[in-house]
Amino acid sequence: MRLRRGEGLLLLLLLAAYGWLFVFFARINNPNELVRVYAARALAEEQTWSIGRREIAFGRFVDVGRIHSEWGYVNDKALTCDVPGEQPPRCTGRLFAAKAPAASLLGAPVLMVLRAFGPLKKTSAVFALRWVCVILPSVAFWILLRRWMLDSGVPEAAALVSTLCGALGSLSLTYGQMFAGHQMAALALGAAFLCAFWGSFRPFWVGFFCALGVALEYPSAPAAAILVAAALLRHRRGGLRVALGAMPWMLVLAQFHWSAFGAPWSTPYGHLENPAFVRDIAPGFMGISWPSWERVYGSLFSPWLGLFFWAPWTALALLAPRWLRRFDLVPAAVIAYYLVFQITHALWRSGWTVGPRYITPVAPFAAISVALLVREAPRLLPILRGLGAAAVAATGLASAVCQGFPLEVINPLREVVGPLLAHGYVPRNLLQLLGVPGLWSALPYFVALAAAIALILQRSAVAIAIAAALIGIQWAAPPGKERGAVRFLAAQWEPDPPPGARPFTER
Repeated sequence: MRLRRGEGLLLLLLLAAYGWLFVFFARINNPNELVRVYAARALAEEQTWSIGRREIAFGRFVDVGRIHSEWGYVNDKALTCDVPGEQPPRCTGRLFAAKAPAASLLGAPVLMVLRAFGPLKKTSAVFALRWVCVILPSVAFWILLRRWMLDSGVPEAAALVSTLCGALGSLSLTYGQMFAGHQMAALALGAAFLCAFWGSFRPFWVGFFCALGVALEYPSAPAAAILVAAALLRHRRGGLRVALGAMPWMLVLAQFHWSAFGAPWSTPYGHLENPAFVRDIAPGFMGISWPSWERVYGSLFSPWLGLFFWAPWTALALLAPRWLRRFDLVPAAVIAYYLVFQITHALWRSGWTVGPRYITPVAPFAAISVALLVREAPRLLPILRGLGAAAVAATGLASAVCQGFPLEVINPLREVVGPLLAHGYVPRNLLQLLGVPGLWSALPYFVALAAAIALILQRSAVAIAIAAALIGIQWAAPPGKERGAVRFLAAQWEPDPPPGARPFTER
């Protein structure tokens, strides 16, 4: 991909922000990521979707198999019982990742190559999968999306600001550094949008990427349907080619469901082995029920999770219907779906997370919406600048130390992020490996964030005032009384403590 004018700096910023810090702590054993890694290894080494078995040993159920024996326990699994009529978890049987299969299938060839250099290790496998399947595609996507903005008549300044907001001031930054389905589904749906609404219509690839989005994350299905319907309505042709493009990933889904759970329509959600997860999604129909104020406030405004707290610029996307018309509103329709999904789903709390991770695909479509909005209403650009700078500061600092905060944390910035950085806790990176201590080893990352904020603000007095006010509000939000979370995370650090860090005296 040949770079255009102005893309060299953007490429460096994105590579430093997404790739400099390796935020991974093996002892936390994040199931959202690792169960997919386990499945990718099973495909690479044993050519099976099964990651092991559940057997009875010494009167209790245990997980066995080569991967479990070498890498240890992992949560978020599905269980197919050996005896018909029995129900998980009180049965023996085969274990699978309780996730859509595409991420593991895409990761398997990466691990096959990695095996050529020796036995697979958990940490090196995660590192390779993140770079090949998530980080590099994320960087390429944001550069291409900026090109689409420019080709769509968005002024250069607005295109750059919208791109930086989406790439570095949203869920995209946190989950663009994790081998999980959230960011990968966002990239697939974003690619489908570009194939439908950039240059010549490419119906095969619209179908391919929409189906890939569903095969990466099941909740992507309504968003994919919106994109397919909008593309066919606009171009009035290509339905058969869309279907042909979708076919490979639909076959992957059918084969995974059939081989693992006995029928093409049987998903992992019906075979969860963790009783707590079964209870979590029990309310409503497939976990969907009427929204409540708790869900609305928690999902959108709260310091511990809220989309508009962490990425306040995304609120501008809600103004799109006032200025935009017809097919420019397609991104707004995708955003609307994800917001409704978030506030109606039983798992709205999202577990350990930075922001509402299930709606990570909002990020690229919000960036598209605000870019088109500023194209039509240029006076909104200073507001976007201020909101975006605050988002980059909050999300960037949080993503520097953690990919998910424990549920008891009320204000992660004050309870976890500030104390960890003040004590010099920095994830592994190249300079740290060379002996550079503390925050100095993360200097390239922080320089990238500072440069992005400077490019967003561009000395606009209004933008600076808005950013300063929002940052003050974010950090002034009341914290919880407990302080165990920061000490727990520090105790999981690798190495413990990192070079130049000041250990927490109380554990």
